[in-house]
Amino acid sequence: MSNAPRTFKNLLLLSGGSKVAIARIAKKATQSRGATLHISDTRAQVPTREIADEFTLLPTHTAHDWSSALKELCQKASIGLVIPTRHTELLALQDLKPELESQGTAVSLSGENTLKTCIHKLDTHEFFQKNQIPSPTTFTKTTLPPEIRYPLIAKPQAGASSAGISEIQNADELANVPSDWILQSKASGIEFTVNLYLDKNGKPLCIIPHERIAVESGEVVQARTRRIPKLIEICKSIAQALPDASGIINIQAFYDQNANTVSVIEINPRIGGGYPLCDAAKGHYIEWLCQEHLDHKAPQSFQAWTENLLMMRYREALFSL
Repeated sequence: MSNAPRTFKNLLLLSGGSKVAIARIAKKATQSRGATLHISDTRAQVPTREIADEFTLLPTHTAHDWSSALKELCQKASIGLVIPTRHTELLALQDLKPELESQGTAVSLSGENTLKTCIHKLDTHEFFQKNQIPSPTTFTKTTLPPEIRYPLIAKPQAGASSAGISEIQNADELANVPSDWILQSKASGIEFTVNLYLDKNGKPLCIIPHERIAVESGEVVQARTRRIPKLIEICKSIAQALPDASGIINIQAFYDQNANTVSVIEINPRIGGGYPLCDAAKGHYIEWLCQEHLDHKAPQSFQAWTENLLMMRYREALFSL
């Protein structure tokens, strides 16, 4: 029997949930390599299990057996790359990353300093100020100035996918905002998501903005790619300033066309729900992750993505026995 180490070449989409379009893109990347797409979730009845070659039910990341269950899955299924999708799992996955890598499983994840900078909104604000990134004025309830201009945007310190975000119109509404939330001035202009791909060394290889035309439950359902030079340059400067970013990240910002100004509101250090538009515009980030981590080839800088590509989503039913 050979003593050669096993080659892990399969892909795990962690917490796939209802991200069917992303799962289909991941499956295309694995099929081209003769590999297997594994998808996990904490619930058994999720749509992406119908896309996966193999589906695994995992405990939540806060459970005592989550780490051992994930390590066992990656070992048994020869997982060469894990792509996380759920904001709340990122820091726990970062803690587990060295153990997974030691057994042959790469994890597409920025470093701990970048994760904390992006996840904790006050840290994000401090990062913006330090690096002179244009962003809304940010306060907590204890640091509000005497004169307040409404409306304000209130959001949890570690929120994601617009969960809990509300617009505050007056002092009565402000009184009901939890004391540990942050408050921001309302940005003007059109809302954009910018999908970035950074190689293992943190070099931004591709930056694709899309205008968020229509949003439901925090996820974009209609969007269009647009080449806005100022927005692209600011997002590039953010990527270069992050301490240890890599892989797929997305940045939320507002762009005022009349004033040609940008206001950046947050950074998400993971693949986002609008990524399928990026892929359709030839920003094949999942494929590039597979090239880096499974094929051990370096992706190249790519600027020839498709501008003015419109994405329109609709509800679709999947059936299972």
